[in-house]
Parts: sequence; C-alpha cells; structure tokens
Amino acid sequence: MDRLIAATRAREPKLAQLHRFADVMAKSGNVFEWSSDEVTADLASTGGPTSLSTLLGPLYLRSYGLLIPKLGVPGRPAGGIDVLAQLPGYRITFTSREIRDVLTKCGYVHFLADDNFAPLDALLFRYRQKVGSQDVPFLAVASLLAKKIASGVKIAGLDVRVASHGNFGGTFSQARHFAKMFCAVARSAGISAVAVMTDARTPYQPFVGRGEALLALKTIFDGRAEPWLNEHNNRCRLMAAHVASLTDRQPTEGESHEIRARFAQNIEAQGSSMDAFEMKVDAVVAGHRHKLIATADGFLKIDIGAIRDTFAKVHSRLESACQFADELGLILQVPVGSYVKRGTLLATVRATGVIWSEFRTKLENAFQAVELLEYAPGMEETIRG
Repeated sequence: MDRLIAATRAREPKLAQLHRFADVMAKSGNVFEWSSDEVTADLASTGGPTSLSTLLGPLYLRSYGLLIPKLGVPGRPAGGIDVLAQLPGYRITFTSREIRDVLTKCGYVHFLADDNFAPLDALLFRYRQKVGSQDVPFLAVASLLAKKIASGVKIAGLDVRVASHGNFGGTFSQARHFAKMFCAVARSAGISAVAVMTDARTPYQPFVGRGEALLALKTIFDGRAEPWLNEHNNRCRLMAAHVASLTDRQPTEGESHEIRARFAQNIEAQGSSMDAFEMKVDAVVAGHRHKLIATADGFLKIDIGAIRDTFAKVHSRLESACQFADELGLILQVPVGSYVKRGTLLATVRATGVIWSEFRTKLENAFQAVELLEYAPGMEETIRG
C-alpha cells in the first residue's frame, strides 16, 4: 500500500488504470446487479466537515423513486454511516439478501464496506486514514467508484468539498480537474455521473459532530432550521436534483414531514427506531455544557482544518474501544465573517471532562476574531494592484 500511495503521488494514472483499479477493489467482494427497471443512484462526497449531503441526499433522491444502495466508509468528523451508527440498534453490516430486503422496505440502505463488500477498498481506506493519505485524489477517485461499482449504482452524484483539507485538492482549479476525472472514469464503468463543487473553506451549517448531525436532521424535520442550516438543506436538495436530472424521473413533493417519514422508514428497516433517535438527540443537546467565547473584537475566522484534525485525534484515540466514537461535538453560534465583540458566544461544545481539558485550547485557537479576513463567504478572492 505504501508503494501504491507513493506511485500515485509521483505520477498521474491513466483513466483506464483508475477504472481497472476501482473494478478490482469492487470485485474483491460481492457485487450487486439490478434489473433494468430498478434505477439505482447515490450521492457521495469527497469528505470534509459540517456537510449533511450524504445524509439528506438519499432522502431527497427517494422523492424521484430511485433506489439508493449506499455503500460507505467511516468519515471524520461525521460521515453518513457513522452518524447513523450512533442510533441504538441501527445495523450497518448485512448480507446481500438483507440489503435487498431493506431496499424493498424503504428504498435506501446505508451499509459499510467490509469483508463482504469492497473489502480491498475498506482495507486501503483504513490504511490511508492511518498514514494521513486520504488526500491523494487519484486514490479518492478509485475508492469512490469502487463502492459505486460494488453496490451496482448506475447514477452517481459527487459532492466535491473544496478546501485546503479537501481530498480533491485545495483549490477549485485542482478540484475541477479531479471532478472531471471522476466523471470520465465513471462513464467508462457504465455509470452516469455528475459532480457538484461546494465551498468547504467555511462551515456549511452550524452542527459539527456525529451526534450533532442527528440534531441537525431533527431540526430540519421539525421545520425549525435557522437560515444557515436551511440554506444548506436546500443545497443538498439541489444536489439531489442534479443527480436525478440524469434520469427521466420527476420528483414528488419533498417537504420536511416527507423526508422525516423516509428517514423513519430507513432507521426502522435497519433496526433502530424514532424513539431511539429522539433520545439520542436529547442526550446530544444535554451534553453541550462548555462554551467558546470571543476574546477580542473583530471578524470571525474559523479554522475548519484544525477542527477536523481535533475530531480525528479524538476519534482515533477511542476507536479501539468503540468503532464510531461520539465524544465531541460543536454547535456554532456565529457564521464565519460576522463581526463579533469580545465576550460573544461563538460555539457550544459537547465533550467529556477528559476530552475538554485536553483539547480545549486547540478548539479555542480554531476560533479567532481578526481585523482582516483573507476569505469570507461571498468573497471568492481579493486581488491587490
């Protein structure tokens, strides 16, 4: 694996090589085949904090009557499958027959890459996380496509999250190159694909963490989303529409009560319940006992990369005892770029005493009030003459 990573860093593979590599990883385990009248789709992402696209995407794609066999790997700080794994009883490992049964019940299923499904991809992904090589774009392209091939997806969307900590490059120019590569390799694999580049330099919405993502979903389902979260929800709806545009399907209504019903059907089909969901959300809310306060006047700057690294360190420490640890979460109170006064509440934090005492300074340093921002939402770049 070290040789593979080094080789892909040193030289750009050909599209045929990436297709072959993805195909080998996919076919190292079971591969789904679907009938011609079963239109399968998915909305994946390149990884990055605060987006809910892999959680909301299936709910909106279902409004087009599409089947969503969503094969995933753990994310940091909060990928779709590890968020839902916080719900008591929620199953993420299945046999092929059980996956088809879940799809029959609710139309979409989240399941984990493991010894049965894309095991080589799961092995390589874990190693890339361990050695800090998730940001090799060629391997990211192959990994994403391996899971689409293994799950039999024919319509694929990709949320390309662009930032310095992104897996498709740190700039929009770099990310655009690899997004086109993803679509081209997907086409050679018989998959229709669309990539949507989103700006990950600032938080997409205020709920950060595995448990917090569940709280964000409940807030949307209850119709209580503030503008920041509601805007992100609408972006996720739009990304799903771009994916569905590759078919001839027309949507039914996608109001909050309807996506809530689809969510309920899924978590019940995968072994949990809405009561368990409500209890988990209540526990998350109760856990927000710590505060991050502005120490100066200025424009708010948040270092998303530093927050992501902090979550990764906390999760990696606890993974030996718990596959999907959930010992840290943030709820942001002020959007990036806002002018804040000293003493303003910037975020609340959910953390155990040990985690808070060890990582408090790192979290505080990720929030700064500065006189001059290099970047804020709505400002793409600043050019000086």
